[in-house]
Amino acid sequence: MKFQPTKVGLYTGVLISSFHSFWSILVVLGLSQGLLDFIYSIHFLNNPFQIQQFSLTTALILIVFTFAVGFIVGWVGTWLWNKMQSK
Repeated sequence: MKFQPTKVGLYTGVLISSFHSFWSILVVLGLSQGLLDFIYSIHFLNNPFQIQQFSLTTALILIVFTFAVGFIVGWVGTWLWNKMQSK
């Protein structure tokens, strides 16, 4: 079964950038520090990180960058999958 690399790349990019969009929303609402503290505590760890003030520019860079990385990983992974299937 072959897949279309561009479609898989777009899907992966949207999926990964959606998670980071959600994180940006948590930061702007002031809910991210509590979530981060909770995640560390349930792993028996102290949280060494402090959330910075929200910046729209930083949020957009995060979302665009993660979309691009997701697209590339999805595209390359699908291309490799298709190559292995054709042999």
